[in-house]
Amino acid sequence: MIFRSTSFFTKQLFAVLSVNFLSLCLVAGLLYSNFISDYKNNLVNVLSSQSKLLASASRSSVLFNDAQSTQDLLFAASQLQATLTAKVYDAEFNLFAEYSREGVFDLTSPQQLPLGETFKDDALYFVEPVVFDQQIIGFLMLSASTDSLDSQQHQALLVVIGVLLLSMLLSYLLNFRLQKLFTSPIDKLISLIRKVAKSREYHTRLPEVRNDELGELFSGLNDILATVENHQEQLKAHNTELESLVELRTRQLYQRANYDALTHLPNRHLFVEQIELAINKANKTRSPLAVMFLDLDRFKLINDSLGHDIGDKVLVEVSKKLTEIVVKQDRVSRWGGDEFVVMVEELHSKDDLSYLANHIIASLSEPMLIEGHQLHISTSIGIAVYETQEENGISLLKHADTSMYHAKEQGPGQFCFFNDGMLENSMNRLSLEGQLRHALKLEDAFTMVYQPQICANTGHIKGMEALIRWQNAEGNYIPPSDFIPIAEEAGLINLLSVWILNRVSAQMNHWRTQGVPLVPVAINLPACFITQLDCAEQIADIMASNNIPPELIEVELTENTFISSTEFALTSLKKLKKLGFKVSIDDFGTGYSCLSYISTLPIDKLKIDGSFVQKLGKSKSNDGIVSAIVMLAKGLNLVTVGECVETEDQLIQLREMGCDIIQGYYYHPPLHVDAAAKLMLDTHQT
Repeated sequence: MIFRSTSFFTKQLFAVLSVNFLSLCLVAGLLYSNFISDYKNNLVNVLSSQSKLLASASRSSVLFNDAQSTQDLLFAASQLQATLTAKVYDAEFNLFAEYSREGVFDLTSPQQLPLGETFKDDALYFVEPVVFDQQIIGFLMLSASTDSLDSQQHQALLVVIGVLLLSMLLSYLLNFRLQKLFTSPIDKLISLIRKVAKSREYHTRLPEVRNDELGELFSGLNDILATVENHQEQLKAHNTELESLVELRTRQLYQRANYDALTHLPNRHLFVEQIELAINKANKTRSPLAVMFLDLDRFKLINDSLGHDIGDKVLVEVSKKLTEIVVKQDRVSRWGGDEFVVMVEELHSKDDLSYLANHIIASLSEPMLIEGHQLHISTSIGIAVYETQEENGISLLKHADTSMYHAKEQGPGQFCFFNDGMLENSMNRLSLEGQLRHALKLEDAFTMVYQPQICANTGHIKGMEALIRWQNAEGNYIPPSDFIPIAEEAGLINLLSVWILNRVSAQMNHWRTQGVPLVPVAINLPACFITQLDCAEQIADIMASNNIPPELIEVELTENTFISSTEFALTSLKKLKKLGFKVSIDDFGTGYSCLSYISTLPIDKLKIDGSFVQKLGKSKSNDGIVSAIVMLAKGLNLVTVGECVETEDQLIQLREMGCDIIQGYYYHPPLHVDAAAKLMLDTHQT
């Protein structure tokens, strides 16, 4: 990493010196090796000559066993400075005569060494045979010290190192000077580039003109600087305009990111920031804080019937009214769709919040005249008060949203304060949703029961309504009124509808194989299933899989299905009628009926809601509504069904009004499959 950060000059100098150093080391090594080799060979040659001379001279004394003469001869030969020992052995390697320098004890025998020279233990040994008449009569062994060789090696090494260092110094000085000479123009180029990069001034030029490659580089750089300088002048000319445009776009982006485009109120993102700041303030100053979550009632009806343009103008009018009602220090935000949020900081008690909620409900309930349409809307309000530091902005909004749904359950134009019981209820709903998801994966978690529909005049069975039942894993019975809304909210209702269609189809096929005479079966389907583009095809395929004729299936849907999505529902119903299925409207009279389109719907039956049937004989207005529904059905040639009939008085009144079919506990509760089959068989036999 350090080498990478060094300058190009240093790297280049290092590379040259490295090459020089390696070359000099190679030459010095060769010279040193050659010198030492020559000196060693010289030492060996001297010892070899002396050995041959002494071996020749000692031949007679060895032959005649004259040890004294041999001893004198060896002593005379020992005058050579490097000689350590001189020994003569007979042919059986017995010591015959010897000489050893003072302090030298050498036990080496010629048996341990080959003939000739041997380097061993810092000494040079030379073994020479004593020959007479081509027979070896003894051996001469000389040993010499190698101190002189070591001394010569040391001196040679010092000389080589000295020469190497001197050569490297000269090489460094020479290359340093040459590199400075070569890199000086490049340094100027780098200096100019750094200056331009730092100062952003492009008028500086390289003054030198060269005829080599660097000259071409300098000329090209000067041209680049001239071009950049020209562009810089052009950019400066547009800089003011660009800055003003960026400032404008920044303001626009901030507006779009933090404010609703339609109502110009703070949006969800900005409101969450505001509420977190308000909570921090409330924690520091112990000041009260509350959030009101508003949802407009029946707003979807306005959108679907009058169009989104009218709906948008309603939202703008609502935002104006809220802004006028809420004091300056409080905040109003459009949360999304037809939902608004109000943050209230200056309050003294819950009564203040109740007063404000009633004021908002009353103001929004006043008629709105928009493009010639006099519109009436209401709002449901959920209120959550910040009471503990453990809460944050998101949880406070969640509590307000939860209480808003509880307010909706009480009817339009209501408000409700949050309490912990609501949160527990939400947790129960979440738990129930989990159980429902698990149940849909099982084969027989749900069961179907069938409630007979009886002819009001003859008492014969005319059909049945299929009703779903659910007993969870703990064995608890879960009413449809509890799990059906959860299935709709969780997006599971279509899966459940397909399961019901398959189960009813399979059950009718099973009855047929048992010889049970079939009657039409009504199946209640939700709006989201009916409004699917392939709804009719799905139903037809399921029934065809068990060879169930379309005329034996009656599709029930609520009146609100048309209110929420008239066009798509009407398309599906027309397809169903064309395929031969019957269609009925359930809970008629409870929705926001528009009688003008009832006559255009491809339906066969109107089912009078049980809430009207239960009040028969108790209210003249209620009796009038039921009678009007029956008369409307007669006028449109539709069959009427009275639901939830439990008493004989209810039966008599419906029969007198002309109601065609009776359904309820007065005749039969919902029956299990065996009881339903028995009823159909008994009716057929009678």
